[in-house]
Amino acid sequence: MLSLSSPAKAAADSVSSSTYKSLTEIQEQIGNNQLEEAYIELKALHQEVDIETIDEALVLQMLGYTEMSRNNYDEAIIYLKRSLSLGLLPESVKYNVGYMVAQLYAAQEKFTEALVFAKEWFTTIKEPTAAQYIFMANIFAQTQNYKDAIPYTEKAIAMTPEPKENWYQLLIASNFEVKQYSAAAAALSSAISYWPENSNYWEQLASVYMILEENTKGLATLQLAWKSGVLDKETSVKSMVQLAITQGIPEHAARLIVMAMEQNILPEDADYLATLANAWVAAKEYTPAITAFEKLAEVTEESEPYLNIANLYVEKAQWQPAELALNKALSGELEEPGKAWLVMGITMTEQKKFGEGLAAFRKARAFSYSEGQANNWLEYAADLQRQHNWITRNKAANDTATQ
Repeated sequence: MLSLSSPAKAAADSVSSSTYKSLTEIQEQIGNNQLEEAYIELKALHQEVDIETIDEALVLQMLGYTEMSRNNYDEAIIYLKRSLSLGLLPESVKYNVGYMVAQLYAAQEKFTEALVFAKEWFTTIKEPTAAQYIFMANIFAQTQNYKDAIPYTEKAIAMTPEPKENWYQLLIASNFEVKQYSAAAAALSSAISYWPENSNYWEQLASVYMILEENTKGLATLQLAWKSGVLDKETSVKSMVQLAITQGIPEHAARLIVMAMEQNILPEDADYLATLANAWVAAKEYTPAITAFEKLAEVTEESEPYLNIANLYVEKAQWQPAELALNKALSGELEEPGKAWLVMGITMTEQKKFGEGLAAFRKARAFSYSEGQANNWLEYAADLQRQHNWITRNKAANDTATQ
């Protein structure tokens, strides 16, 4: 707030001596918080001064300040605007009064009206302060003129060695509103340099990089925040995991999930366990993938994970563990049991258990989605069985002949 005595002093050469004396005395009352007494005396003084004179302009201005001090903002605006409308205030006083009116409108969230007075006031300032730039930026932002708010905010930040955090928040939000994402990224990077402990800035920066389709930078941002111990939210880690998978580094995603679960940031629920297992599979790390699927089966009490486990053992040509997993899978409900019977047929055939393998293929043939493969495998398994039987008979005959 301006000093309440400054208007009268600024116009001391033109105001009448009696009015100047009265205003000075009233100023003392206001300084002593005798606001009611000051208001009564100002109303009386207004009746005494000549209308449309500098005396009336100053009295009206003082009435506005007094009402402002009493938190009667509507009345304060009326008095200050009446003072301005006379057109008699000195220039320096006039524009300061306009600034006060702008502040009062802003305090009432009447930002469109505030902007009218703020614009006029700002043009009169030779060397605006950072606070004055921010005042203008806030008014522009509140009237959704975000593009106009940006240069004022940038100027305030540039001229201040230690800018306030809410200034950066205003700049970031304004850039988002006008979809200037590269500028938003620059502002967020700068904010992080001042407040690296604020996880929101790291997350927002990563999201901006994703909008800009610079996923590598987005992942690097989250990784750096993670290593710095800043990220401790489930949503942040989830974003980091998704980015790692998108960028084709599933092993990194899997290790992140494991660490986050160990730190109780991510719950060991079905969704995350499935993501973990599939990430290990994509990374071709089958042993930890099997462990993850086993945990998933335990949590969900479903049979489907055992079919995944069986497929992984088949990939490793470990037929007995595959058979055990398939038995568990087939003991429960499966979305496509025909596929499980098909894998069971392969597993048993590879172990030369041809009878059981052929029986499994016949069961797989009963389902339309696995019928074709099952028929092919039936023919192949039957050939293998005939070859095996022929080799076995010849071996037995040779053994007999050599005895």
